Amino acid sequence: MKILWTTLISILISSCAVKTIRNSVDNKILLNEKFYWVGANINGKKFDKAAMFVPINIDNLKEGAFAQFDLGSNTSILYQKNLTSIPEFNQLKLDSLPDGNTDDGKKVFVIRSANISIGKIHLGKREIYGFYNYGDEIKIDEKIPVDEKSIGTIGSDIVQNKVLIIDFRNETLSITDSLTSVAQSEFNFTDCKLVNNRIIVPIDINGQTMYFLYDTGASLFPMGTTKLIWKEISNDKIIDTLNITNFGNPVKMFGSNSKIKVKLADEYLSNFTVYYEGENYFDKIFKQIECDGIIGNSFFLNKKICIDYKTKRFGISK
Repeated sequence: MKILWTTLISILISSCAVKTIRNSVDNKILLNEKFYWVGANINGKKFDKAAMFVPINIDNLKEGAFAQFDLGSNTSILYQKNLTSIPEFNQLKLDSLPDGNTDDGKKVFVIRSANISIGKIHLGKREIYGFYNYGDEIKIDEKIPVDEKSIGTIGSDIVQNKVLIIDFRNETLSITDSLTSVAQSEFNFTDCKLVNNRIIVPIDINGQTMYFLYDTGASLFPMGTTKLIWKEISNDKIIDTLNITNFGNPVKMFGSNSKIKVKLADEYLSNFTVYYEGENYFDKIFKQIECDGIIGNSFFLNKKICIDYKTKRFGISK
């Protein structure tokens, strides 16, 4: 399996005009859909919950396909080799984009007015993008692990102007138009920023508010940040090194134990490992996406979280 840390698609397809067609479905009934954890072995270390995958269908052509669920990606991206290896999906029309190349040379296509579903959650018609000549051939078989049936990555464009609830304990997610008062009362909310489709949450660090991208694709560690902030949070002793990839690009992460508590909403977070990236590659990206770092799923594995993309709020279950 290819473990992606955070895909950061706006950086990759900066030459493409990314546009989402207004969602044509109003999800007023709260539907739960199961998500699936996929594990990984990195540097001899086993991660049981390395990546989240969801069932995905396009134009109701073929059930049984999956995609990684990655809110760190501001745009959903399909992989042509994966997609076209499923005969039913060859009915989809892949349109090339003028000047549609990523910074690292990947050619981009778009499927216009695609009807997208995550399991039984129907998300309506929208444009969805993809990379030509990327990925691997797959086949749909219930005996095959979900990551080997993946056709791409579902990003945060899918949930814009929606409310997303992720129940980590029961491994389900819901997407709806609004919360009932009863549902709202389950969570402690904090106001957030929404930058290029991504939720940026405020975290109090030593009395100073810093802003972190919440990324479901960052399941390998609790927090990644700049080396400067890492020094403020950590005990400065390297206890872990991770060699991972970001769309095929090698990345080395260094981790230390936290020495302080930090606060998100009404939750104090402590005794976690905080990482920085050795070549400062992500420092530049953090600056571009207006954040100080990234937090993943580790803080919430016994919780529910609610992200209200309409009102720009992030909630943690009480």
